[in-house]
Amino acid sequence: MAVVSTLWILLVLPLTLAFFLQPRRNYSFGNAGDGNEGRTLLLTAHPDDETFFFSPTLTALSHMQNVGRARDVFVVCLSTGNAKGLGDVRKEEFGKALEIFGIRQGRRFILDHPYLQDNKTAVWDPAVVAQELRPVVAKYGITTILTFDAHGITGHPNHFSALAGAAHLVRILPAATRPRLFALHSRPATKHLGPFAALIPRRNVSSQGPVFIASLGDFSTALRAMINHPSQLRLVSFLKGLFSRYLWVNEWVEVAI
Repeated sequence: MAVVSTLWILLVLPLTLAFFLQPRRNYSFGNAGDGNEGRTLLLTAHPDDETFFFSPTLTALSHMQNVGRARDVFVVCLSTGNAKGLGDVRKEEFGKALEIFGIRQGRRFILDHPYLQDNKTAVWDPAVVAQELRPVVAKYGITTILTFDAHGITGHPNHFSALAGAAHLVRILPAATRPRLFALHSRPATKHLGPFAALIPRRNVSSQGPVFIASLGDFSTALRAMINHPSQLRLVSFLKGLFSRYLWVNEWVEVAI
């Protein structure tokens, strides 16, 4: 009986804390100079990255837009995820998932460059990534770019290639038009702690940026988006998604250029 009670507490406690813990939406990238967000671009490598890794940030930015604290949010995916010939299917899933997050058509883009194809062993050329990203940044006046860090959450080379390409672009842009660049802090040791992740203090990292913690409502939004990626929802990946820290917590670090 004592064991059952302990297991019940371990299951319910983090969910209860997450329910009462207000998401830290007051944390800001602050590019508008008045606590408001400018135009933010999330750069991903594959369809479904936006849901499995960045959903707390997307829901937070959506809330900021609703209360007038953020301008447009854009998402650029560098590949169609066609490693298994499902590129067309995954493009459709990408659009449906981003509708859940409130990213409408004209604010989401998926690329299909021959040198930026989904591949678990390929490191993409930063110059090509920058070349493809630059027109969107220039056209929409992007002030903040968000993407993976040098570990890329899972160590996938396409993921950390997104960071290398974004950094390359920021370096070559005129100083007056350079967006700030933030990377999602990878936490491999705690990646499957789910809601418990919100209880773990942040590491001492330099150039700390915002931290977004999902509420139960935000987590529900992430699950609805996840369901819109059925081609990727085998049982193991679904369970990993349910217990992923990145559906609950996003910690951002500013990248010095």
